[in-house]
Amino acid sequence: MSRLSHIAALHLLSFIVLMSLTSCNDDSCYDNGSSLPLAEFYVNDASATIPGITVMGIGAPGDSLLVDSSSINKIYLPLRASVNTTSFVVKRWASPDGEKKLFIDTLTFEYEAVEYFQSAECGAMFNFDVKRLACTENAIDSVKLLTPLITNKSIPALRIYFTDY
Repeated sequence: MSRLSHIAALHLLSFIVLMSLTSCNDDSCYDNGSSLPLAEFYVNDASATIPGITVMGIGAPGDSLLVDSSSINKIYLPLRASVNTTSFVVKRWASPDGEKKLFIDTLTFEYEAVEYFQSAECGAMFNFDVKRLACTENAIDSVKLLTPLITNKSIPALRIYFTDY
């Protein structure tokens, strides 16, 4: 091969390597595709798996059942961008007196949906700026908001403290 064809082949190979390196992007969208608050369950300041939990949305279109009679220690709670309030019913079967009883609580988020452009790979989404978080206190003892801005990062946003039954 002539020297000119070696140089042309080297330039072509360099161009191909350069194009493949620039097309790779460390910003790939591996996070949660949606901004969902992750709620962790606690009893007496310790992380806990709560048996007999059912969680469903209130006023949500379609099937709003998220969990049905499961033993779980955390749950993602989807918020709706079209409204500023989303509520959930949390049902728990427990036996505080040795007799199995159903305890029903309501958990309500008040927030502002904020449009956010993540990246070309992830696209646009809504983040949620939580203004207020409230709950009834039947099986739930209290709730604690860990971060008021809900993004697509898979980190706990709130803790739900359950009574020790």
